Amino acid sequence: MENASVTKPVVGASFYLGIPGSTRHSAYDCVEIAADLGIQHFFTTVQMPEADIAGTLDEFRRIGAMCIRRELRVMADAHPIAFRRVGGSVRDLEPLRELGVTDLRLDAGFDDEAVHELIGSAQKVGMSLVINASPQTPASLRELKRLGLTLEGAVACHNYYPRMESGMSARYLGAQANLLHGEGMLVMGFVASQKHHRYMTNEGLPTIERHRYVEPHRACRELLVRRWCDQVYIGDQTDDEQELKQLVEARDNPHLVLRVAVREDAHPAAAAIAFGRLHQHLPQEFEVTYRSRGDRQRPGVAVVEPPRTPVERPRGTVAVDTVLYPRYAGEIHISKVDLPADFRTTVVGRVIDDDLVLLDAIEPRTEFQLESVQERRKDLKTGSTTADDGVHPSITLPGV
Repeated sequence: MENASVTKPVVGASFYLGIPGSTRHSAYDCVEIAADLGIQHFFTTVQMPEADIAGTLDEFRRIGAMCIRRELRVMADAHPIAFRRVGGSVRDLEPLRELGVTDLRLDAGFDDEAVHELIGSAQKVGMSLVINASPQTPASLRELKRLGLTLEGAVACHNYYPRMESGMSARYLGAQANLLHGEGMLVMGFVASQKHHRYMTNEGLPTIERHRYVEPHRACRELLVRRWCDQVYIGDQTDDEQELKQLVEARDNPHLVLRVAVREDAHPAAAAIAFGRLHQHLPQEFEVTYRSRGDRQRPGVAVVEPPRTPVERPRGTVAVDTVLYPRYAGEIHISKVDLPADFRTTVVGRVIDDDLVLLDAIEPRTEFQLESVQERRKDLKTGSTTADDGVHPSITLPGV
């Protein structure tokens, strides 16, 4: 099996049956839309108490037939409730397989004997068993191995958390990733749609709380770059093509994207170095800045002149070294800590507040893109913010 850290990322979407939906399209159409955009992995559950699964089995069969025809993977929670609703048992998974289910996620409700039965039954019909990543401990993983589950190459899928303020911490997610990757497992997590939310709470379905109101592709990039997850699904059912396209782009180009509010007086040559390209952090870690070569020591590049008036560089400031730093001219750096003004470097802008938390994801050789956005100025009287129109225009990398 490939090492989890180098396995190609997977992204997925979700669909739900028997509950009110916020999408314009049916669950069937949502799966089709996502598949047409390049998503091949889907999640669903049939154990929600409020869901009328019996009344929607025909649609489930239609979705399953499409998924089988298009060779799409469908993960479903395995729980005694699921068998009561769609048929089958721990010894007979054929009814779930006929619905297009390819991966069973072991949820609560099974004793050791039932888990052992499920492992054998899944092997007979060619299904993969997925464990619940969120509560695992070294002891629980040893127990799963004792029951016959091969962890190497298996997937561990985290919970999502519908209730606001109930999501896991980033620190815990990182610790679980270390534990599960240590067993050779692939880790899967969820991000929340910002266009459609699932019934009942309608507050998104993320794995970690701080992603509840983050665009799914941005949250996905953090999970992938930090190696907290190898697979990322949008937990909510969505038919928003932009969300789905951006998720596919994050899968295909899984680098960090930081939004930068650009100064009105940003030096054009410095801005050209900062934006419109993919950066890579140098191979070392540095005490007070994140560093990329930019145009340092590249012949024939535009000269970056020193600023008329240097400015202080609080954490997140993006700056480029000028001709006053002959050996380093053209190098780009981002402040880790608050730094003083310096004539030898010119400030391009600053990472916006919402993205400052992502700076800690930058490690030696981490790839990242800087995306210019309009600086927002706060009205001291009203407290509202307004866009500053006199900023560097946004530049997008082709195909990224």
